[in-house]
Amino acid sequence: MTSSYGQHRKNILTRLRRIEGQLRGIQKMVEDDKYCVDVLIQLSSVIAASQKVGLIILKDHINGCVRNAVKKEDGESYVVELVNVVEKFMKS
Repeated sequence: MTSSYGQHRKNILTRLRRIEGQLRGIQKMVEDDKYCVDVLIQLSSVIAASQKVGLIILKDHINGCVRNAVKKEDGESYVVELVNVVEKFMKS
């Protein structure tokens, strides 16, 4: 299997690197014993950014992998997989 997010790979990697930097910043905040609310606000930003990346990949998966699979005979297994992935993603 290959990914369907290739057209957005650069954008996704940029976002992930930004999230990585934010996480390093949060680690430093904790090491420096910063105020709890400030840490929580930064964590909230990381969570929102991560969800955005997930939505980009999910949208590409639906428009690429799932759409192509539905056109073929194995479409049902991809739909079942998609439902499971959406359920897991929504729990985060």
